Amino acid sequence: MLGQMISHDHYARMLARGRKETSRMLGFDAGTMRELYNRKPFQIEHHMANHPAFSLESLFTLCRRRPPQDILFRMGNIPGDEPLETSYDHYKKDLTLSDVLDHFEESQAYICINNPERDPEYQPIIEGLIGEIAAQTHGMDPWITWYSTYVFISTRHAVTPYHMDREMNFLLQLRGTKQVFLWDQDDDDIMSSEQKDLLLSRVGNRPRYLPSFEAKAMAYTLEPGVGVHHPFIAPHRVHTAGELSVSLALTFRTRQSDMWTDAYRFNARLRQFGLHPSPIGRNAWLDRAKCGFARAGQRVNRLLHGAEAEPT
Repeated sequence: MLGQMISHDHYARMLARGRKETSRMLGFDAGTMRELYNRKPFQIEHHMANHPAFSLESLFTLCRRRPPQDILFRMGNIPGDEPLETSYDHYKKDLTLSDVLDHFEESQAYICINNPERDPEYQPIIEGLIGEIAAQTHGMDPWITWYSTYVFISTRHAVTPYHMDREMNFLLQLRGTKQVFLWDQDDDDIMSSEQKDLLLSRVGNRPRYLPSFEAKAMAYTLEPGVGVHHPFIAPHRVHTAGELSVSLALTFRTRQSDMWTDAYRFNARLRQFGLHPSPIGRNAWLDRAKCGFARAGQRVNRLLHGAEAEPT
């Protein structure tokens, strides 16, 4: 499983660290956070671009010492509408990790390092950043319950295809230039309420890109020292410019996004019975009720499965 759940005590420690930090790496604007966080994308400044742990040499060393399943790689320049789930298999060709690391730019490759925070050298760095995020979000979206981070290393003209994640994200550019395209997660023309219900229930593939979406894209240029916020389930696509690029994605969930997720799952369950539930996000009280029903059903399932597992 990618990422890690965060206990109450773990969160409290990260929050306290983030609040006490005097040399902050993330440059949040309090007014922008209050106005746009988890509603609309916005850019932030950061001071991670020259961090030695994220130099190309350090990251390639990290790739060599991490378990193979933590390192994904493929050709970089792929279609922007390729399903993310299949992109690594479809465009891996004859590449090996050793070849990619030894001849990275010549192979025109793309690497994703899953969960660098699991490495002892990187854990305190990453958790310091998550703590800084918690210090900014706690007043309006308290209690980060899970987080997962990723380092993307890409050669020129690489593409991260259109997709949406089931969490929030701050994407930080460390080297090179990227163009990030985001779409409004609340636009029914981009993603219907039924598609959201299925996405959060992990039923089928993620919603696909349509050419008609392009006119509604919000474009952000990321250079070293600049990042962009992705709201919960906001669709996005990323293009590397004409030089090597390194980015760090800090993804996380909160109690609020967990509640939305379970409410979406309850809606998906209702749709299985031919019903047409009201969209999540229209009525906060109803969303909480749906979440409560979903979680009650999960508890019943656990009890039933536990009973079935007992020897007779």
